[in-house]
Amino acid sequence: MKKIGISIVLLLVTLVATLSFPNVSYAKLLPRYKNAGGSSSAPVSAKSYAGVSVSPSFMSGRGGLKVVFGNVKNAKKVSYTLVYETNGKQEGVSGSVSPSDGPAVTRNLQFATCSSGTCVNHGKISNMQFTVTSELTSGKTSIKKYRIKV
Repeated sequence: MKKIGISIVLLLVTLVATLSFPNVSYAKLLPRYKNAGGSSSAPVSAKSYAGVSVSPSFMSGRGGLKVVFGNVKNAKKVSYTLVYETNGKQEGVSGSVSPSDGPAVTRNLQFATCSSGTCVNHGKISNMQFTVTSELTSGKTSIKKYRIKV
């Protein structure tokens, strides 16, 4: 009888934990970057949630993050934020995607500061996090966080 009681308690704890955080999940992404020349762009990961797919990968030379958003028609709006540290200073970029942009949308997010058409690349990047928030056509909001290891 004790084993049944313990099983029920564990089941309830798992159920409460699952229902408390349904829209937030964390993914630790490790790059599969092995080319010594630094010219290939290997995919980091592809995750799909609530009908919108998100596929980030490093750009050629690892100078930025290329993100492909798929099934954008399933959302009213998709917003994203990329935050990272470079030389002890926090940098980042944010933007959005809408269904009017097309069914699949690509964004290239450079690890750089740009002004007047001139960009200065950032070095020694660490603590990178990419967050995607989708306002779905169903009225729900979905948040997906990626921690990207550089």
